[in-house]
Amino acid sequence: MSHGSVARTLLPCYSSRMSDPKAELRRRSLARRDLVTQHEAHEAAASIAARGLALVNRIAGEAALDAPIVSVYWPIRSELNTRPLIDALAAEGFRVTLPVMHKVRQPLAFRAFAPGDDLVKGPFGLSEPAEDSPAYDPDIVFSPLAAFDRRGFRLGYGGGIYDATLSALRAKKPVVAIGVAYSCQEADHVPVEPHDQRLDFMMTEQETLQFSAFDAGVKTRSDAAF
Repeated sequence: MSHGSVARTLLPCYSSRMSDPKAELRRRSLARRDLVTQHEAHEAAASIAARGLALVNRIAGEAALDAPIVSVYWPIRSELNTRPLIDALAAEGFRVTLPVMHKVRQPLAFRAFAPGDDLVKGPFGLSEPAEDSPAYDPDIVFSPLAAFDRRGFRLGYGGGIYDATLSALRAKKPVVAIGVAYSCQEADHVPVEPHDQRLDFMMTEQETLQFSAFDAGVKTRSDAAF
């Protein structure tokens, strides 16, 4: 899969806005992510698969969702690999979707996916389910990101896509947003704008953070609780 078009579309800040605090934080965080070794990446993917499955089961139980639809991103570049998580969710019987990108700063669509299904290259160079795959609105969204902080805010790749997506989905029904990243992508403070959507959970290879929906505090629970 070619990622050049994705980088040009989603990371416009790199070349033209390096004085922008968001752009500088994004650059530093992604540079750290690129240093993750193959062994560390493999271990992180396995950890996220096991703990992510447990978290989805917990959310489904607490929300009384009989068959929640779960969206998981298909990893590109040095993103934490979620393919083992997709396999684990499918094996447990959860309905999995992959995001489909149509335009920058516009909400994503979501199409059904099962391990073994063929993927096609979308208009922005991403691997996506074919157009004839059924479309669904997910109940749980695993989101990639460039950086995050312990208030529950994420910094994306500059396209505003997941903020627009979560805003649109949450206008229809309750949707749980789970960020996924390496611990090295944590920031002290992510710059926040009014349109930014807050995460409900944040998962790294080291821990799972839960963010209160009712105040600005952060609740951190051990993974044993999940």
